[in-house]
Amino acid sequence: MTGALSGGRTARLAAVAVVACAVGLLPGSGSAARDQREARLRATYDCGLPSGTRQVDVAFDATFPERGAVGKPIRPVGVGVRVSLPRPVVAELLPEGTASVAGTAAVATTVAQGRERARAAWADLSSAEVELPARGAVEIGFSGDVPQVTVGSEGDVTFTAGQLDLALTAGPVTDVGTDEPPADADPGTEPAPARLSCTPARGADTLLATVPVEAADEATPPPSSTGAADPDGDATRGGTPSRAPKGIDAGPRPRAATDKCPLEPPKGTLDPRRLPPVPPGGEVGELEPTSMCAAPVGFATLRKLKSSTIVNDPRGPRAGLMHLAMRMREVRAPGYVEYDHLGDMRLPDAEGTFLTFGFQPTTARIRFEPEPATIVNIIRQGKPPVTEVGYRQHLRLYDVRVNGVPLDVGPRCRTSRPVETELTGSYPVSEGGLLQGELDIPPLAGCGAHGEDLDALLSGAVSGPGNVLKIRQGRVCGAGSPCTVPELPDL
Repeated sequence: MTGALSGGRTARLAAVAVVACAVGLLPGSGSAARDQREARLRATYDCGLPSGTRQVDVAFDATFPERGAVGKPIRPVGVGVRVSLPRPVVAELLPEGTASVAGTAAVATTVAQGRERARAAWADLSSAEVELPARGAVEIGFSGDVPQVTVGSEGDVTFTAGQLDLALTAGPVTDVGTDEPPADADPGTEPAPARLSCTPARGADTLLATVPVEAADEATPPPSSTGAADPDGDATRGGTPSRAPKGIDAGPRPRAATDKCPLEPPKGTLDPRRLPPVPPGGEVGELEPTSMCAAPVGFATLRKLKSSTIVNDPRGPRAGLMHLAMRMREVRAPGYVEYDHLGDMRLPDAEGTFLTFGFQPTTARIRFEPEPATIVNIIRQGKPPVTEVGYRQHLRLYDVRVNGVPLDVGPRCRTSRPVETELTGSYPVSEGGLLQGELDIPPLAGCGAHGEDLDALLSGAVSGPGNVLKIRQGRVCGAGSPCTVPELPDL
């Protein structure tokens, strides 16, 4: 069907695209699986212990782009490090009777091109809690985001694994010969981590990957190592290549700062509907909460438009915080501890840009209007920790422009009812970790002005179930301190 569109029809069709930009949607770039290579490496490492040097087996997994281009980022994704700790090493590191272990890993990775060398710190790789087997080695897997690398000249770029540093935290410690924690033990207390530093054994091959880098082609930039839009997507802006570094830039992308955590905890009450049943024999205690904060960042995927939005963009200039009333309530039962926290999220408004009809730029802003969140952290004897976050929020749309011309959606354009949000992860709240869930977006209401009703059109574009939300919560910071902003999770 051909023919010109009327002005009114154009405005209405443009409104559909407006919602996409209103939630900061980034159009996907298509599958790049054929332009990726998987790196798998096993190496022996020497680890220093008070009793002497011990050897451990370490396995690396990562996905690299098949090729790169000058001035364009190369970012390994799907990075995993699996460490096999012999039983004597575990016995020396962790207290007797330890039932489980979790922790973080950091790998000093060397990036080289010709005579140029740079160090890429693969830090803050984290592990879910692992139950210790009755006998034999303990296998601990670590994963997380790593920095992108940009080079200023053509030629092969190599990635080589170097020093490995582990910080391991023991889970609940049981009395030897029993299944119960010691009488004076507090399973909710987090002990100081045991640290282990390891270097590649003599003769070990730790080359992870070689990526050939060619001159940049502005017309067809090289694919990223993910199939979605690059969250650090400042490599190109409107087809213009980013400025190539001199040598190798292997540092992490700059991340946003945060305000200092308030001195007083937020006010409010826990939502009783989001609290799990008290286990048999459990005792409930009300506590005096402390003020702490954390920065949550991530992606929300809009199923109908097959696109994703960045939530609380860590690229700055400022990231919002979740202000916590930490430990408002506790529940204790045999082998079970539950801490309940209240969270007050104040995330910055999002601004998005979208090309309507493939050529007409559209921008809009979205305001998040959340209710307090109820956060439940459960620690069970011999099992990974569970964190559940539940809250409701309205999404409000404003300041919409199509090709620079304001499109008036009115002052009351928002979801007709709050968006129910329930996220689940496997980590202790104090350490931070990955949360996941699905959203059912209600219809929009109150959209339009001057007698024009845009509710049905906008709702048809975005409302519905099955919208995936992935949020990485950073480590908590104390009152009066700024928080560390985590990197975005993988899409």
